[in-house]
Amino acid sequence: MKHILRTFPVITLVFVTVSNLSAKEGFTFIKNKIAVTAKPDATKVTVPYHFENKTDRTLTIAKYDSACSCLSAKVSKSKLIYKPGEKGEIRVQFAIGSFSGTVIKTVLLWTTDDEDDKPSTVMSVELTIPVLLELEPKSLLWNQNEEPKAKTIKLKVNNDKPIRIIEHAGTNEDFLYNLKTIREGWEYELEVTPKNTDAPSFGMIKVTTDAKIPRYKRQQAFVCVKRKKK
Repeated sequence: MKHILRTFPVITLVFVTVSNLSAKEGFTFIKNKIAVTAKPDATKVTVPYHFENKTDRTLTIAKYDSACSCLSAKVSKSKLIYKPGEKGEIRVQFAIGSFSGTVIKTVLLWTTDDEDDKPSTVMSVELTIPVLLELEPKSLLWNQNEEPKAKTIKLKVNNDKPIRIIEHAGTNEDFLYNLKTIREGWEYELEVTPKNTDAPSFGMIKVTTDAKIPRYKRQQAFVCVKRKKK
């Protein structure tokens, strides 16, 4: 993602700027930390943050990049050259996709003074995406040859309106399960029991809900009999 950036709406993030990763000082960012929480139905989040050239020399942005395709950024007015005292703005956009909970990603920025392996600015983006249907835990594990006792996953709705489970299915018949309704639309329990633990096995239990927001319509829990260590 080199020089890929677009402008979009704002919600919630955390940026941490580190300006001493190279021999020469780079841009100074006015806010080095911004905390943000996305709205439940948000598909993307854009946060503007501002910087200034407080050095005694002209700084030129050479490139900016991220290891995650979920991030893109754009320098305001596509301006890349900044004389001493000049200010600028970068807008970083986070495409939420299937992320949930708290996610941390980074954007790196190089000036023409920086070495390839030493960007002068690292922006860490911490985005919190609400979890409207929480599974705790998301995975159940049994060791091979362990007694095949039942274990439970709790499903809790964190929303101002109920979310009901309308369908559910397992992918592996070696795991028996029972969905219990504790409080319709608010609390459920998945009780899972492996038929046996003689051999390693893996499966999923898929849950479909009546949530209005697509991201929360489908959830899945993982179940596994782990191979015995030799």
